[in-house]
Amino acid sequence: MKYIVGTFGRTSCFLFFMVGVILPLALGMTAHAAPEKKPKPVPQKEAGVINDSNLQANQKKVDELLKKNEYDASLRISLKVHEYTKEVLATVKFIKGQYEKAVSDPAIATKDKEQLYLKLKGLNDLIPRYTAAYESSLYYLGYIYTKRHESERARKYLSEYLQAVPFSASANSKWMKAKTFLLELYSLEGEF
Repeated sequence: MKYIVGTFGRTSCFLFFMVGVILPLALGMTAHAAPEKKPKPVPQKEAGVINDSNLQANQKKVDELLKKNEYDASLRISLKVHEYTKEVLATVKFIKGQYEKAVSDPAIATKDKEQLYLKLKGLNDLIPRYTAAYESSLYYLGYIYTKRHESERARKYLSEYLQAVPFSASANSKWMKAKTFLLELYSLEGEF
């Protein structure tokens, strides 16, 4: 009986040792171990954001989509290009006006005026580039809305395009094509 109690006592001690000391240590180690590091999600740039670095690529994409008659996708991009170029032109023209006023101001130091002249040159280089992209977006929006049978919107953009772009007598020019689309929308084709 002494042997049974002694064996039971050793077994109990062993179990107590396992359950009371080693198990908590093992669980505690995993509980206190450094948490598994999950990679932080990389913030994604909003898909379809137009900026200076991708403006030309997006304009080219519109051309490609229109060749495939994909009007919905080309419309989304054209609207973004239009808004972006419109905002850039408004900003550039506003800043240009402020710089021109500052250059004329006798209170501005000559050294500061020289810096403003350099910046004005850069702004003057931006205006034709963004004007061309803006005018192109007007034409494409008018064209896309015409193809989508949305006459009111098509007329709006085609009219703006004709007013913004210099006249071209070439039958294949965008100006003549825009005029033809617009006249068709007014049911005046062949009138002038």
